[in-house]
Amino acid sequence: MSGALVVYDGPKQEGSTSSNCLEPPDTGATKKLARGISRATENADLVDHAKLQLQLGSFDMPEFTFSLPDLSIYPDDFRQFLEKDLIEGGCLSCLESAGRLNWWCGGKNRVLWPLATTGDGNCLLHAASLGMWGFHDRELFLRETLYNTLSKGEIRDALYRRWKWRQASLNAVAGLSYTDEEWITEWQGIVDMASTHPRNQMSTSYQSLEEIHILALAHVLRRPIIVVAETMLRDSEGEALAPIAFGGIYLPLEIDGCLCHRTPLLLAYHSAHFSPLVTVDSSSDPSEGSLEGYSIPLVDPDTGQLYPVLFAVDPGPDWDWNASQELLDCQSDTMEILIREYMDCEYQVFTPDEIDRLSESDVAKNKTAKQLMGVAKQFGSIGKSVSKRIWSMAKRPKNLPSSSTGGYSDTLLCVRIRSRRHQYADKMLQNYLESAHARYLLDRKTNSPVSEMNYGAGKSKFYAASDSNCYETVSKLPATTNPNKDQTLYLSRSTFYDHSILPKESTVALWNKPDADSVKPCRTMDCKFFGSAEHQYYCSQCWSDRHYHY
Repeated sequence: MSGALVVYDGPKQEGSTSSNCLEPPDTGATKKLARGISRATENADLVDHAKLQLQLGSFDMPEFTFSLPDLSIYPDDFRQFLEKDLIEGGCLSCLESAGRLNWWCGGKNRVLWPLATTGDGNCLLHAASLGMWGFHDRELFLRETLYNTLSKGEIRDALYRRWKWRQASLNAVAGLSYTDEEWITEWQGIVDMASTHPRNQMSTSYQSLEEIHILALAHVLRRPIIVVAETMLRDSEGEALAPIAFGGIYLPLEIDGCLCHRTPLLLAYHSAHFSPLVTVDSSSDPSEGSLEGYSIPLVDPDTGQLYPVLFAVDPGPDWDWNASQELLDCQSDTMEILIREYMDCEYQVFTPDEIDRLSESDVAKNKTAKQLMGVAKQFGSIGKSVSKRIWSMAKRPKNLPSSSTGGYSDTLLCVRIRSRRHQYADKMLQNYLESAHARYLLDRKTNSPVSEMNYGAGKSKFYAASDSNCYETVSKLPATTNPNKDQTLYLSRSTFYDHSILPKESTVALWNKPDADSVKPCRTMDCKFFGSAEHQYYCSQCWSDRHYHY
């Protein structure tokens, strides 16, 4: 990355000329402000320049991994505005509550955040583009390259075999069997899904993509892709409807590992929608993430095993599909070998406190572990130690090296994630923060509580919640000069102010007049309010004062 972003420090002080302050732009030049980093008007040209430099499908394309600036440095209300604007809140909440995302960091110090992504059927390619460069695949560059790879690329036959092997295994479990013609038809449907043409002439959306398209995309980008997803599709009451098969690791297995990028692209899948998972820069040094990075466990928290490497098996061009042969899956040991070939991995020891936290999470245990944990909790402190052992047995992948630390610890295989933003990304982020701050100020002004305006009239006070601009407008209206206009407002038995001043003898005559109205001026000298016969024609305030004194 090219350096630190300008830090928001609140509104510009009077007389300040610093260009680093995120003050809203001059209202003389109205700008269209839209949600999303790449949708900021000022970023349109930057995105176009960046796209011209991308050489898709070539190893010469640098390895970019987008990351967010540290949002915690901003005031809480502005930070919350940015998070709502940039983050897929529903995806984050659901995946974390299901124990699929950020389970290794306790939730308070989140490592991965899902970025808001357009849902138009092209969300897989949008998410990939956002995760690398910070802008959507709106011109369908990635989608077109993906389609060409599946339809006429050199590896299309190998992708077909990997897809057919996995699909045949799934069919065998379900008791299905395809004919040769059906296999060809199914595959052609897979290829057509990636087309850049909309669903139909009346639609602006595209066909949604499947797991095999993620594998093809990994080959297009020449980098691994890890998808974090829930394992089951559930209804509104939480009942399981169908398994979700997207979660796992997709490796560009048809390309030599030494020719591929080592930092995987991280995606989240939730509610049939893809979002990129990105890290956040350190507040002390924004470039720290690009040097050291973060370690992300490659262990499924529900099973304790490594994330599956999907489409790991290619039976080869000479495989006899019509022969009755057992379709074996890739074993865990083989998966680890493949993972290490394409990513920088290392074993890391989780502390006893982390293990204890995970051991008490229902979403982090299988059925057997839950039952054993229930028994262990009945034995107090002894049960607490036993629970750590149980979680370790349930979570530890096979054949792990023994821990050199004391106590009950767990060792998990992790991958190193290093962020490196595109050279335009810092400027894009700066432009976005400026436009977002302008929208934030406008939103705060629109939704701020209305101040109470005090309208005085003689000895009476009337309070009304009113917009300040409206009050200023009304205040500029000319005063009424019609002397015949009745300026008295009253209801029976109510007290209101009367602008007219009558001689005292006139008011006495009104009090004593038998056929007078039931509401008359107050009997107290110089009182400008009205009273009723019930209170002997004293206003409510004067009537109260008389009874207090007597």
